[in-house]
This record gives sequence, structure tokens and C-alpha cells, in this order.
Amino acid sequence: MSGKTPITPGGGGAIPGPAAGGSPPSPPPPPPKDTYTILFDGKPIEVPRNVNLIEAGKLAGIEIPHFCFHPRLSVVGQCRMCLVEIEGIPKIQAACTTPLKEGLSVKTKTERVVESRAANMEFLLINHPLDCPICDQAGECKLQDNSFGYGDQRSRYDERKRQYAGFDRTMIGPHVIADMTRCIQCTRCIRFCQEIAGTGELTFLDRGGRTLVWTHDGKPLANDWSGCAADVCPVGALTVKEFRFRSRVWYLKKARSVCPGCNIGCNISIENRDSIVYRFLPRLNPQVNDYWLCDYGRFLSESLNLRDIEKASVRDGDAAAETHVPGAIEKIAAKIRQTVDSTGPAGLFFLGSANLSNEENFLLRKIADHLSCGNRDAVVDKSRLRRMKSKTVWVEGDHAGPNFAGAKDVGLSPRPGSYGLEDVLSGKARPGVILVADAAFSQIADDPEKVAVLRRAGFLAVAARTANALTRAADVVLPAASLAEKEGTFTNVQGRVQKFERAFLPGSSVRPHWELLLLLAVALGCGDRNWTPADLRRQIQSEVKGYADVTEEELKGGILMKKGTFVSVGAI
Repeated sequence: MSGKTPITPGGGGAIPGPAAGGSPPSPPPPPPKDTYTILFDGKPIEVPRNVNLIEAGKLAGIEIPHFCFHPRLSVVGQCRMCLVEIEGIPKIQAACTTPLKEGLSVKTKTERVVESRAANMEFLLINHPLDCPICDQAGECKLQDNSFGYGDQRSRYDERKRQYAGFDRTMIGPHVIADMTRCIQCTRCIRFCQEIAGTGELTFLDRGGRTLVWTHDGKPLANDWSGCAADVCPVGALTVKEFRFRSRVWYLKKARSVCPGCNIGCNISIENRDSIVYRFLPRLNPQVNDYWLCDYGRFLSESLNLRDIEKASVRDGDAAAETHVPGAIEKIAAKIRQTVDSTGPAGLFFLGSANLSNEENFLLRKIADHLSCGNRDAVVDKSRLRRMKSKTVWVEGDHAGPNFAGAKDVGLSPRPGSYGLEDVLSGKARPGVILVADAAFSQIADDPEKVAVLRRAGFLAVAARTANALTRAADVVLPAASLAEKEGTFTNVQGRVQKFERAFLPGSSVRPHWELLLLLAVALGCGDRNWTPADLRRQIQSEVKGYADVTEEELKGGILMKKGTFVSVGAI
């Protein structure tokens, strides 16, 4: 019988029963937690396992000062500013290099910690110039913040400060200016170029007290994301040429928006003051552009300040006369009614744009539907392939407009038996009235030959902000707002619907595209003058497939940030 299973009287295998003494079997162990309980100055807090101790401190409402740490870059412990005491370890530790574990007890306010931070700040400031009154980083400088919060307010240093002759106020690329007298050698810029951009232009030169950050062999910092090297710089060592000396950052207001440069849909902050756009900064959205923004999109900011069309104009013969917007709208509506009465809806053509919001393109489609006109279209120019690093993958886009996908989703494509822009340009179709909702819809709008084809229509109306061949040929030109002067949503290459907010009001005679189209819709007998972009968005959600499940939280998109800092939101 040795080694065999005992047979029960009923003929089956061995039946497990209560253990000796009748005690029940022990319950299964609880599933492992996906969080750690960390003690910060005696206060317990649950934090995700995959965050750094500095980020865990943020979740606990405790600021651990730092310079070199960034959640998307490798940990190097370079600046020694984030020193804390760890219970059970005799020596003071750098928080950024300390791994989390269950029950870890961290002390951030002890005398040793306070003295260590003050000593580190004194060391960093020994050779740092007193450039704050003239430095563009002032107001968003981690050295200022940490000096004020953790440093000793008295200086004991009266020796001559170190200088870097030939390495100060120097262009190291098309957009970035370097000043090595301000550098604290945190290596954020070096790690960004190596680990995110993958181009590795920056490195340390020299050794010891003469160490500085510069480009390899003097080659320029010219990758597609060079402005991000200045973004991650916690001090004023790297600044962006285009923003330099233009405004103090504490005067700037921030508005959540979406980059108009391509269909990746990077989340941006429009930094503005007195109805002037001064710069774009990235907003943190891990699913799209994470902490980053390409140079092409970043430096489109100045284009939002351009305006040629201040007032509505109506052409009479060869001369164009200024008029008020309602009068110009009524002239367009009258021509549309006249054409429908004489030739029917086939004589109309409506052209949307990849630069317009979902709400604006949707409203244009509703006007066409109201008139039973299937002749509608939206086109987009192809651009070079652009790439942006999200938290996990590279997102790619090759459209010169941000919202071609949305324009097609809301129905700006020719209906069966109707015609589109290609048919008009080829001469297969010759509409009596053409309404172009955005005069900058494509490079076609500045091509004299193609504009001449559009001009063959009996009546040509456009909405525009800047002048081009199309506006100069149009019968009616309506003054339209820029991206900074309106709100709405774009749909990016991922199919993600993202909201952009208005940064400031347009001029008195200028209207957002959606308002111009709504005035026309009301003049033609459809729509409600009280509709807002939010009302149109609700209509899109009820009528357009795939848009019903978009939540307000998803529309909000990325988080506003200060330059040189990061935001810790859970484990993003």
C-alpha cells in the first residue's frame, strides 16, 4: 500500500475533511496590493508602486525640492537637492534614487534635512550670477523657488564668481540660446536629447570646476523638439530665442488649447496678455504629447497674432467696400436663396476646413442639409511626417491641419450623386454660389490658377483672418477669429476628441467661425441664435457616430504646467 492513495469505503478518492480538532481551513491570502503605504513625516499615504519617491511626496502634499529629477527621464541623482532621512538608514538619502517599499518611513523636515538643503543651495549659488532681473526664467525658475523656500537668505561668498567666456548668451541651435554661467549641471537637457529626442546633441565638456553643457563638436541643437530642452531646464541656462525679453511670465494668462500645426493634436497652453499670444507651452497629456511639443507647432504661436481682415467687405464690381457683419451675412443668404429658387440646391457648394472645429464644420453641414444640398467637402494638405512622443509610443501625423478627421466625421463629404472640391477644380461642376468657411483651408487658396477656377462661380463668399488670393477674389469676406479667440473641439489622428478654450475675446467686428455660420444659418431659417459651441457639441454627440461617449473630462485634455516643472497625477 506504500505510496498509494487510501481508498474510502464509498470507492472514491480521499475526501479532505476538517483538520484534527475540527478547525476550519485557513482563508486564502489577500491579493497583493498595487500600492504601497508610505509614511511621510509620520503621515501614512497610499501611493502607486510605479512612482518615484518625489512624486509620492507630491501625492502626499509634500514638496521635496529637486532640480535634476523628471518623471520621463532617467534618474541620476545629480543635483543632491532632494535629500531626505529614511528610517533605518543612518546616512541622509537622495529621494529620487530611493526605491519605494511597503512601510517606508520618510522624514522631510528634520534639522539634518533642512541644513543639507540649505548647504546644497549655498553650493549651487556660489557661481550663479544675479541675473534674475534680466533673466527670462524669472518667475518660473526652480532655483529661485528653492532658494527662497529652502536656502539660507544670507550669502557668505564674496570671491569672484566663475565665468564662461564664449559660452554665455550664445545660440546653440536655431531656437535655443545657452548661458553657461547660469547652468547648475542637472543634465535634464542632455538626457532629453538622448532619451526622448534620440539625437544626443548635448553633452558635458571639460571636467571639475570648468564643466559645462554644450553641443558635440559645436554641431547645432537642431532636432525637431529642441525647444523642449529649454522647457526642461529648471534655470535660465537654456532659453528660447523667440520668447526672450518679450514678457515677464507672471503677466501671462494660460488658456488650454490644441496645437493647430498637424493632426497629432498636441495639448498646448496659449500664453497670452492683452489679446496678444506670446508663446505656446505643452500641456501634460500622457496619451498624446506627454510633456513635449515639437518646434514646428511651438512657433506657430506668433501666427495667431496676424490679422489682415478686420471688417467685413462686399465687392461691387472691381471695388470692395467695408460693411458690418450682419449686412454681409444677409447678402450671402440672399444669394443662396436666389440660387436655390433659380437652379435648385445643385447650384450651391459648401467647403469646410481641417482648421475649423468640429462644431463649425458640423454647423456648415447642417446648413447644407437644411438646403437639401449634398455638395459639400473638406480637404487637407499633406505635410512632412511629424512625430510626437506620448508616454508609451510615438504618435505620427502628416496633415497640415488639425481636424480633417473631425470634418469628415461630421459629414463634410459629397453625398452620393453630388460633387466635391475636386469636381469643381476640374471643371466637372460649376456651382453658382461657393461658400468657403475658412479662406486658409489649403495652399489651393493662394494658387492663382485654382482660385480663378473657384472665381468662375457667380458668387464667392469666404471667412478669413489673413488675406490671400482667395480673399482678394471673393465677393464677400467675413472677418473670422483666430484659434486663440474661440472655443471648440478637434479630433486628432488617434480619433481622440479634444477641447480648446478661448484665450481672449476677438475684436469688436470679428466673429468666431461658428458665430458667422450660425448667423447665416438663422438668416436661412435654421438654427437658433442662442446656440453656443457647447450646444453644438451636444448635437454632435447625439447625431454623429462615435461621439456619444466622449466625456467632459476627456475633452479637457492635458494639464497646465509651468515651464521647467512637472505635474504628478497618480501614476501618469
